[in-house]
Amino acid sequence: MNFHVNDWRQLDVGGLETFDLPPAAVAEAIALKSQYPRLSANDCFCLSSTLCFENAILITGDRLLRSVGAQLHLCVYGVLWLTDQLQAMGACSKELLITALEYWRNDPTVFLPLDEINIRLHSLE
Repeated sequence: MNFHVNDWRQLDVGGLETFDLPPAAVAEAIALKSQYPRLSANDCFCLSSTLCFENAILITGDRLLRSVGAQLHLCVYGVLWLTDQLQAMGACSKELLITALEYWRNDPTVFLPLDEINIRLHSLE
């Protein structure tokens, strides 16, 4: 899925904020990559970003990233938890959640638990 200008505008209106990592956080990401070589560079930047902000939440579907985040005492949740929160807050339509869940269920590169996806789909339909 590619984001277009209007998609980014909608996220901005919804409260999405972007930020630049301070140099110390970039150095921390590099150090994390040395300490956890199986993590991708992007994973390390996600960890470093989460460490930068008080009360930040790391949301990931990656088992290794989740494990390292927990080791670093971060608040870590899965992608499906996020869909639960979006539904509970009424932050997006049921149709959009169903579309996302079906997309993940049918994508062979997505490794989310099918039984959990199906439970959520059943409750939304």
